[in-house]
Amino acid sequence: MSSYMQMGHDTQNLVGERDLEGFAGIVLSPVNRDPSDLSNDIPRFRDSGDFEIALDPQLYVPRSNRGSLPKHSYFPSDIDTSDLSSISWWQALVKKLAEYAKGLKIDTIASPAVLPRTWDDEYYALSVDVGNHLQEQLPGGRTALQTAILDLATLGESDSVLRAASIVSGTKCPGCYVVIVCSQEPRREIRDVEGLSGAMHFVSLLEASGKPVLVAYTSSDMLLYKAAGASHCGTGKFFNLRRFTESRFGEESDGGGQLAYWFEHSLLAFLRESDIQLLQRRGRADLLGHLYSDNDWSKDILAVLQDGEGEAWVGRGWRQFLSWFWKTERDLAAGALAATSEWLKASEKRWLELEDDDLLMSDPRNDGGWIRPWRQAVSAYRTRLDESS
Repeated sequence: MSSYMQMGHDTQNLVGERDLEGFAGIVLSPVNRDPSDLSNDIPRFRDSGDFEIALDPQLYVPRSNRGSLPKHSYFPSDIDTSDLSSISWWQALVKKLAEYAKGLKIDTIASPAVLPRTWDDEYYALSVDVGNHLQEQLPGGRTALQTAILDLATLGESDSVLRAASIVSGTKCPGCYVVIVCSQEPRREIRDVEGLSGAMHFVSLLEASGKPVLVAYTSSDMLLYKAAGASHCGTGKFFNLRRFTESRFGEESDGGGQLAYWFEHSLLAFLRESDIQLLQRRGRADLLGHLYSDNDWSKDILAVLQDGEGEAWVGRGWRQFLSWFWKTERDLAAGALAATSEWLKASEKRWLELEDDDLLMSDPRNDGGWIRPWRQAVSAYRTRLDESS
C-alpha cells in the first residue's frame, strides 16, 4: 500500500522533501515537462529516494491545452483526425511508446487512452486490447498498468459499472490506473453520490479480481477510494493537479492557485489563513492539527502565522497537505471502510457545531457541504456490494 506523487507544474521540487519521504511512487507528467526536463528529472528522483517511477502518456487531456505533450516523440500528430477505433492505429502508437520508454529509466507505464465519444463496452474492450499490446511490447524490466478512464456521470448504474469492471479486469497488465473525469471544477469537492459510489464499486471489483488499483489525481476524496480497497492513490499539490477535467485546462492563470491552504483532517477541508485565525480567535483552535494534519509543515505554518510578518506560506501548504496524504493513505490500508465512515461522521458533526456558533469560513462554499454526500456515497457503496454479492 503506497501513495504516488503526481508531477505537475514545479512539483518536481517537492520530491525528497522532509516529511514527504513516505511517498513510494512518482507519476511523470509529459503535459508539464519538456522531454529533456522530464528525462533529467528521473535520475534526480532516483537519488532522492527508492521510488517507483511511472509514466502516464496523458493522451486524454483536452486538445485545447496539451502543454508540452506534443513535444514528446510518442505523441501522435494525427490524434485529432484519425479513426481512434482502429486497433492498428493504437498498435503503431504503442510501438512508439514502448520505444520511448527504452530511453527512460522508469518502472511502469500506464497504457495510452483517450476520452471517448461514448462510454460503452466497446470503448473499454479496445482500451484493454491496447493495454495488452503495450504489456507485450515493453522492454524487459518494465510493466504496464491498464488505464481505465471513468466518467463520473455514467457510474450511477450498477450494471454499467459491473460490465466495465468485468472487461477491464480481463487485462493482461498486472494492475490498473484509474482516472476519473467529471464536470466538477477542480477546486471543489465532488458531491455526486451515485457517481462516487459507482467509482468506489468499480475500484473494489478490480481489487477483488486481483488487479491492484492506483486511483490517479485524488485529493481528500482519497478516503473514499481507500475505503473501497484501492491499493494506491495518487495526488498532486491539491489544487493545481486535483483531477483531470476539461474545466481545469480552461481556468485563468490567476484562478486561486497561489492562495495558501492548510488541510485540516478534523473538518476534511482546506482552510485559508483567515479561517485558521478565525478558529484561533473564537476559541476553536482545538479543531486544528488533528491526526496527520499535525506534521512538520503545519508547525512551520503556525510559526509563520504567530510571527505576524505576513510571510507567504503557499509552498508550506502544499507540503502540509502532502504529508497528511501519504500518512493517512498508509493508515487506511486496513479497516479503511470503518475508519472513513467514522471520520466522515465526526467531521459532519464539527461542521454543524461551527454553523450553530456562526463560525463561517471565508469562502462561502467551504461549509462542509460535501461531507453528507460522501457519507451517502459510502452507504450506497455498501448497498452495491450487497446487491452484487
